[in-house]
Amino acid sequence: MSGRKSVDRFSGNEVLTQLRLLPNLISLTRIVLVWPIAVFYSIPTPLAYWTVLLLIVISYISDFIDGFVARQLSQQSRLGLVLDPVADKIWTIAMVLLIYFYRGFPMWIMAVIILRDITILYFNLRLYMRNGQIMSSDEIGRKYMVVLGLLVIGYTLRIPGIIWLAYFLVVMAGVTWVHYYSRYSKKMRTSTVV
Repeated sequence: MSGRKSVDRFSGNEVLTQLRLLPNLISLTRIVLVWPIAVFYSIPTPLAYWTVLLLIVISYISDFIDGFVARQLSQQSRLGLVLDPVADKIWTIAMVLLIYFYRGFPMWIMAVIILRDITILYFNLRLYMRNGQIMSSDEIGRKYMVVLGLLVIGYTLRIPGIIWLAYFLVVMAGVTWVHYYSRYSKKMRTSTVV
């Protein structure tokens, strides 16, 4: 028999229990930090400038720390598998919108980055609804996030010539999108209900 697998939903108690795990708190912090970053980004003072830079660096580094902590403390969780990529997408979309509005980031590059992230989130949602799986970030996805973070920091600092990193990121966005789509297609083909 083929069709959809019954997806095991989160219970309220499970969510609350798993939210207390340090890696999930780190991912949640990355989402929460988007708000003060957005507020300080719009304030044209030196204090706001350095505050926003510090918050961006903290939130950017947290993306790499949560997975490391989860492995070191054996605190991988179902909630973490969902929360981490959602936090990444929220952070990414917020940051490229900020550098677009406040640093003159090209609109077409912003659109490419946002479209990539929205479609990958869509792939993951469909996959999760079908069989409860989430495609975690792999090596190429982590490299993309490194370049994206450096780009956001570079634009925030107004580093001359940083546009070339943006062009490189567009190429990486295409490559990673194709890679994710390939993984998604393979998982969708092989995920039939027995």
